[in-house]
Amino acid sequence: MNVRSERRVPSLGRRTVAAVLVAGLVMLAAACGSDGRGSGGSASGTSYGGPASSGTSYGGPARGPASGNDPVSRQRYGGTYANGVATGDTEEGAAFARWVLDQDPRGEYLTDAVVRDDSHLGVKVQPTISRGDLQQLMESLATGMARQFPGRPIQVSAFYQSGDKLAEAYYDPSRGRVDVQMTRG
Repeated sequence: MNVRSERRVPSLGRRTVAAVLVAGLVMLAAACGSDGRGSGGSASGTSYGGPASSGTSYGGPARGPASGNDPVSRQRYGGTYANGVATGDTEEGAAFARWVLDQDPRGEYLTDAVVRDDSHLGVKVQPTISRGDLQQLMESLATGMARQFPGRPIQVSAFYQSGDKLAEAYYDPSRGRVDVQMTRG
């Protein structure tokens, strides 16, 4: 008699594994690209870890108005990239926006990324992203951006394609901590 005891083990699921992978890649690439020697790489030849350009903190006014209801409207540098939009109001910001989209090459979670003042990252996410995946993504993006633009307060905002805000993450360099606030359930 072959009696087999089966215990149900919860599966992580493809999306959870992908979110953890994206989060790990964000942190790994941020740590590797922050030496100021250009190891972050970009099409414009600038490094993510290079000297940060001047600008206001995330509480200041953003350069360039958003167009219509689009919170992640195009900025001066960058453009269409990897089936989405990756722009910034500085070359370094546009390079970081491209890098963000590179972390999700199939576009399962992210579609657009915009960096303003090298301190505010706005991303558009797919409507299928889970709350847990969004939480992890926000923490990872804020931590990665803080490493690329050190000494600045960082804000990461996530939006649905419609422009509805889903979440915000704040990194305070004096505390070295990321706080995430979910705005929609």
